[in-house]
Amino acid sequence: MTEDRSATLISEAKAMRYSRRTVMKRASAMGLSAAALGSVLSATGHAVSAAPNRAPALLQGGSLNMLISTAFVPAAQDFFQEQATTWGEDNSVDVTVDFINWPDLQPRTTSAVQAGAGPDIVELWDTIPYLFSENLVPLPDLAAQAAEVQGGFYDWVVNTAAIDGEWRSIPHGTSSAAIAYRKSYFEQAGVENPEENFPATWEELFEVGRVLKEEVGKPLGQALGQSLGDPPGFCYPYMWSYGSMEVEEDGTTVAFDTDLFREGLEMFVQAWPEAFDETGLGWDDSTNNSAYLSDQISATQNGSSIYLAALDEEGENYNPELAEDTFHAPLPSGPEGQFASLGSRSMGILDYSPNQDEAMAFLEWWFSAEPFQAWLEVFEGYIIPPGPAFIELPVFVEDPKLAPYTDVVNFGRNKGYAGPANLRAAQASSQYVVVNTFAEAVQSGDVGAAIEQGAQMLERIYNR
Repeated sequence: MTEDRSATLISEAKAMRYSRRTVMKRASAMGLSAAALGSVLSATGHAVSAAPNRAPALLQGGSLNMLISTAFVPAAQDFFQEQATTWGEDNSVDVTVDFINWPDLQPRTTSAVQAGAGPDIVELWDTIPYLFSENLVPLPDLAAQAAEVQGGFYDWVVNTAAIDGEWRSIPHGTSSAAIAYRKSYFEQAGVENPEENFPATWEELFEVGRVLKEEVGKPLGQALGQSLGDPPGFCYPYMWSYGSMEVEEDGTTVAFDTDLFREGLEMFVQAWPEAFDETGLGWDDSTNNSAYLSDQISATQNGSSIYLAALDEEGENYNPELAEDTFHAPLPSGPEGQFASLGSRSMGILDYSPNQDEAMAFLEWWFSAEPFQAWLEVFEGYIIPPGPAFIELPVFVEDPKLAPYTDVVNFGRNKGYAGPANLRAAQASSQYVVVNTFAEAVQSGDVGAAIEQGAQMLERIYNR
């Protein structure tokens, strides 16, 4: 059966001159395994330098469990599962992968560390490796190999995934952030040619949002719940754009409570009932996707997954009309500039694992050129790679609508800025200090009290 599907895809690809990206999409839709996909890519002239799929004989056998975040591009999650399963079969290793919601990654990892048992490999987000620095296996050699494949790691990757310059996890990039919006709704709200004239400042966006909600009936949407992606992806850049920081460059002087930030947060609180879907207080990283795809809102800060879901002919959210009407714009600016929160995800091995050899062998294989590029391509541009080697792939340059997502690297900042991304920054992030300040201000209406409370928490974290 697999051979028949592979042959069909090879015939299609040759007859219709499919790009590598199209071959990858069709293979995922047809349910081909990673091994079968490799054969199709080779047969259609799209293969990259092959990496051995088999670990050294002395490493064969045993088991391997991984704890990984769910993917908002479902085909990419299925593809990673296929990669892991195929590698396990080729090496006589029983491989299982547990995919869990983003906010549950850190609590599940914490529970495993406390119990001294659980997954062998864990996915870590942004500065989270600092929280488990004493529980992760050092991986300097694997990191060096991965860096060579990536053409070196970007500074924003080193600043967030490395622990004071030491590699205890291997970075694989991150999803980016921009404003996904419906062009037709912004035109109805009076914005002429939104692709060229999208609101450049937060204040301008909120003004348009009021019209969108009151006259068009399609408010802005923003998640403010405790989740790893969209809530901090909005709150940190907004904070920075109004002159506030967790700490100054010395890493200890809290610089959160400023007059300009009070003004900016007051403006946001006033705009919340007038321009936003007010249920966003309880939204996580998936709720705003659902709200947009169900035509509940006109725009939201998000990765490219909304647009990709609407384009996916095999997916439950396929909606070509919505995809055609969806465009993306960089996050707006404030008085102090335009910013984005940028930190790499990574894969680490927990030191209690009895399967460290198997874990290292899998990571060495997966971070080699062919499997990593294949995984990136199935994501269709949703994940920005951790280095420049793959950034010119067609998935990143073919569709101009996705350009704002790669531009983020030009104005990204790390959590903890203007100080370093370190253990304290990770603690502040894991406790959602910045996000909770926004949510508390919206709920109570008392901006001053919310900021003061946030500043007090930051004082305890950065100066204890």
